[in-house]
Amino acid sequence: MVATLKLEKVEKAIRSMAEHPKPLPLFCGVQFYAWGDPEFIPNLLGISNQEKKPYAELWIGAHPDLPAEAVIDDVRVGLDILLVEIPEILLGSRAFAEYEGRLPFLMKILAAARPLSIQVHPNCQQAREGYEREDRLGVPLDSPQRNYRDRNHKPELLCALTPFYALKGFRPEVEIEEVLVSIPEWQELLDDFRQRGLRDLYHHMMTMPQPMVDGYLTPLLERLRHHGGFAKDQREYWLLRADELYSQEGQCDRGLFSLLLLNFLCLKPGEAIFQEAGELHAYLEGVGVEIMANSNNVLRGGLTPKHVDVPALLEIVRFEGRQSSVLLPEQSGREAIYEVPVEEFLLSRIEVGENVSFLSCGPLRLGIVLEGELEVHWSGQGMTLRRGQSYLIPHDCECRFQSARGAVVYQGACRY
Repeated sequence: MVATLKLEKVEKAIRSMAEHPKPLPLFCGVQFYAWGDPEFIPNLLGISNQEKKPYAELWIGAHPDLPAEAVIDDVRVGLDILLVEIPEILLGSRAFAEYEGRLPFLMKILAAARPLSIQVHPNCQQAREGYEREDRLGVPLDSPQRNYRDRNHKPELLCALTPFYALKGFRPEVEIEEVLVSIPEWQELLDDFRQRGLRDLYHHMMTMPQPMVDGYLTPLLERLRHHGGFAKDQREYWLLRADELYSQEGQCDRGLFSLLLLNFLCLKPGEAIFQEAGELHAYLEGVGVEIMANSNNVLRGGLTPKHVDVPALLEIVRFEGRQSSVLLPEQSGREAIYEVPVEEFLLSRIEVGENVSFLSCGPLRLGIVLEGELEVHWSGQGMTLRRGQSYLIPHDCECRFQSARGAVVYQGACRY
């Protein structure tokens, strides 16, 4: 009886939304990973975390692994369910057709207190082939050993909210050669690199027997420990930190090689980086807003207790040595927009000044208030969203943003 009544309430709420589309508050779930920060997300959400659980990611979206819940007339409805029942109303006709009724992006607050894995994401074709291959092998969809959890690619943009340290793409080959020259015990690797290039060097590093890994890394790490005193804006600090966290039982984690070969970036708040398919990367520490195609496909190469699949990672890594740059937003009206070369999403930062009022209308939008208090008004109705609260605005739903105290909002949107 209770289940039947709940189902009736959900169905009634969905009908109400279909007849009168409107902005909705969202309740979003949290992923707890070992690298998560026990403070930022709990503080943002205004909850206690006396257990010091690692709040790693707040998911704002409809991915089946952790869909948000929309509140319609005091009834909570999973955003994934809402998209099944009234997708065209939420997405608009063009996005509905283009993405077959699915929300094309996932937005997160990512809070890292320690380095994440060395990782890479597939393109669309690689994702489809990988997903189908693991299905044929009988790897359960929820298995920790599974690489491909969906058939989608995962280009992603991260905008720093605090100082944010990251690795992004291979360094220019001239810099990699300088690294190899500077380490006396790596003469053989230097010769290999000069003869066969970056691809063969990285393949060799990632597949060599463990005693060889230790032989190359241990003397370097010992010298760095003896030197000591490195700051967070120095690569050596993170090499020692990652070794302390992830090398086990006297065996060096081979993911440490990547810390020397990838571009090292220190992002200031407001700066962003975009990760294309095949670009090797790792987030080391910091808090950011992350937005990506609606996927959870990750192939890992080290620095993690999670599943590592080096052969699968090497299949899709792009071996292009080049400098990495940061992305800054472009102002468009009230929004500062981070432009990236993908169809699925846009990210913008919106500052709502005290007693300022302006209209917002367009594609489906998901957002979160990070500072202050946001008032959203439409058709004689309204809702107030405080710091840490998230929302959904359906396609072509005109509403007015205003704030008596000022607000800072990050908003993800469909392109059309």
